[in-house]
Amino acid sequence: MAKIITIERKYIAMVVSVLVICLIGFSGFSFWENRHENVSKEMGTPEIKMLGVTVEPASVVKDLNYGSVTLKGAQVITTKTFDLIVTVQNMTAKKMTNIPVELQVNLIGDDTKKVISPGSLQSLEPGATARIAFRQIKVLGDALGKSATDGQHLITIRIKANPEGGVEQATEASFRFNVDTTVKVPSTVNKQ
Repeated sequence: MAKIITIERKYIAMVVSVLVICLIGFSGFSFWENRHENVSKEMGTPEIKMLGVTVEPASVVKDLNYGSVTLKGAQVITTKTFDLIVTVQNMTAKKMTNIPVELQVNLIGDDTKKVISPGSLQSLEPGATARIAFRQIKVLGDALGKSATDGQHLITIRIKANPEGGVEQATEASFRFNVDTTVKVPSTVNKQ
């Protein structure tokens, strides 16, 4: 005699739901993997490479203590104004002209405090280096030896694309630093 097997609809619905969720997860992972693979292929050598950043007067790297908070190896600027000098190099075989450069200083944690300084590099020969100076930048906050967050800044340097001038790629670099005017600078500090 033949046996009839019955399966309840709720079990079929649960199995189908699990299969649909697995399919969505697999397709999402595949899309994410392909998208990141394309990005990494496009990121080669930049047209204009940032070789270095110098802060004047010199910044100090030291451990800072604010109550129970310790910032290890913090880069500290001890003045209310400073100069930032960026060294760039043309990595292509073509001359570039009218290169737009932008400096943005943000006070971390306060989006209302932001300074943007536009600039321009007139020309850059193939393989040549140039220094771009941003002078008398005013700090947006000061820790004053009391707060671990009041003096934290983010500097972003952008070299914008200008196809007419030969710059096809935009380049950007960012770094963080603290401002604390109560920190004493040793007389033997090397410029960074």
